[in-house]
Amino acid sequence: MGLKLRQEIKKYFNMTKREKRIYKFSNLWMTPVIYSIVAFTLFLCTSWADLWMNFGYLVPSFLNPSYELTRNILSTLTAGLLSLTSFTFYGVLTALTTFSAQFSPRILKNFMMTKRTQHTLGIFIGSFLYVLLSLLFLNKEANYFFIPTSATLLAVISLGAFVVFINHIITWLQITNMTLDMKNESINIMDDSLIHELDPYRVEDISEIKKDIPKTEGIQVRIKRSGYLQKVDFIGLIKEAENDGIVLKLEYKVGDFVYHSTPLFTYWKRNSLSEKIDVKKYMGMFDFGKTQTEIQDIEFSLNKFVEIAIRALGNHDPKTASGTIYQLGDLLINISQNANFTPYLWDNQGNLRVIVKSLDFEDYLYISFASIRHYSRKNIVVTMDLLNVLHAIAQAVRERDYDSVWEFVVYTAKGFEQEYLHSLDRRKFYNILWEIASITANKAGYYNIVDKTLSQISDKDEIREAKTVAYPNFDEKEKSFNV
Repeated sequence: MGLKLRQEIKKYFNMTKREKRIYKFSNLWMTPVIYSIVAFTLFLCTSWADLWMNFGYLVPSFLNPSYELTRNILSTLTAGLLSLTSFTFYGVLTALTTFSAQFSPRILKNFMMTKRTQHTLGIFIGSFLYVLLSLLFLNKEANYFFIPTSATLLAVISLGAFVVFINHIITWLQITNMTLDMKNESINIMDDSLIHELDPYRVEDISEIKKDIPKTEGIQVRIKRSGYLQKVDFIGLIKEAENDGIVLKLEYKVGDFVYHSTPLFTYWKRNSLSEKIDVKKYMGMFDFGKTQTEIQDIEFSLNKFVEIAIRALGNHDPKTASGTIYQLGDLLINISQNANFTPYLWDNQGNLRVIVKSLDFEDYLYISFASIRHYSRKNIVVTMDLLNVLHAIAQAVRERDYDSVWEFVVYTAKGFEQEYLHSLDRRKFYNILWEIASITANKAGYYNIVDKTLSQISDKDEIREAKTVAYPNFDEKEKSFNV
C-alpha cells in the first residue's frame, strides 16, 4: 500500500501543469473539499472570537445580534443554502443531460471541469458547512458578532455566485462558446503531447537513423489486462531505453483500446551484451483506464466535435454543424502548422530509441471530416461549408500536406450525390474545387474529378450547363458535347 502511494505521489509530481489540473478537477469532490477546509478554518476563527474570547462585548450593542436572532439567521441560512445548492445543480444536470443527448454526452465532463462550475459548487458547500457547524455549537452565554456576520456575508457571496453561475450556464451552453472552449482545450492537448513533449525528440531526417530501424523480429511484451491506453511517459521510455541500450516500438497509440494478452510494445537489443530489461519498469510508464481521456489523446477531442456536428445534422440544425466544422478546420490548421508526424524518437546522442504509432495529417483529416462528409452527402449547404473549410485549410497548411487535402477533397466530391446539385450549386461547387486544385497544384486531378461527377448526370441539358461552369475558360464554340 505504501509503495503504491509513493508511486502515485511520484507520478503526480512528474505531471505537467495541465495534467495536474485534470487529475485534480476531473472529479467534483476536490474543489468542495478545499472550500470545506476553508469554511472549517473560518468557523474555528469566528467561534474562537465569539465563544471563547467573547469579543462580542467589544462591539457596540446595536451591532450585536442576540442569541435568538443569531439562531434564526443560522437556521434559515442552513435550510436556504441546502435548498439553493440542490435546486441549482439539479436544474443544471437536467439541462445538461438534455443538451448532451442532443449533441454529445462527453460535453458534460467539459462543463463540470470549468472553473466557475467548480468554484460555485465549492462556495455553496463551504457556506452550508459553515452555517451548519455554527448552528451546532451555539449557546446562550456568548455575545455574538463574528458568527452571524460571517454567515450573512457567506449568504451574500453564495447569492452572487448563483447569479454568476446562471450567467455562466447560459453563456457556455451556446454552441459557439462551447465548441470554442473545446477547441482551445484541444490546442492545449496538442501543445503538450505533440509539440512540447515529443518534438525535441522527433527525428526530422529519417536518413540519419535509417540504419538503426530494426529489420529483425523483436521481443514482444504482452499486456495482462485490457483497457484504454490513456497516457504514455514518452520521455521516460526514451531515457530508460537509452540506459538499457534498446529500441522500443509501441504497438498501440494513446486512445486505443488495448486487448488482453496482445503485444503492448516490442523491443530490440542494440547489441548482444545488453542485459535483460526490467519489463515492469516499462509497463509502469503506460496508464490504462476504463474510458478515453483528453490528457494526450487529440483524436478523442476531434471525435467530440464530429459527434456534435453529426447530431446537429440529424436534428436539422445545419448552422450548428457548419460552426463545428469551422472550429475543426481551425484546429487542423494548427495541427499542420505546428506538429511533426514522424514516428521516430531519438535520444540526446542521436540514437533511435522509440518508434511510436502516430497519425499523419491525412489521418486527422479523415477522423475530423469523414463521418460529417457521409451524413451531409445529400446536403449541398453543409457540403459547401465543408469544401470551404478545406479550401481555407489548403491555404494555411504546410506544402507537405497539400496532397492529403486534395485527396480528401476528391473523397468528398465523389461521395456527394450529384442529383442534389442545381445550376447555382454547381457553379459554387466547381469553383471551390478549382480553387483548391490550383492551390494544391492538382489541376489535372480537378479535370478527372469533374469528368467522373459529370458522368453521373443523365440529362443532356444539365450536362451542357454543368460543363459550362465546370471547365475554366470554357468556350462553347470550341468544345463539342458528345452526349
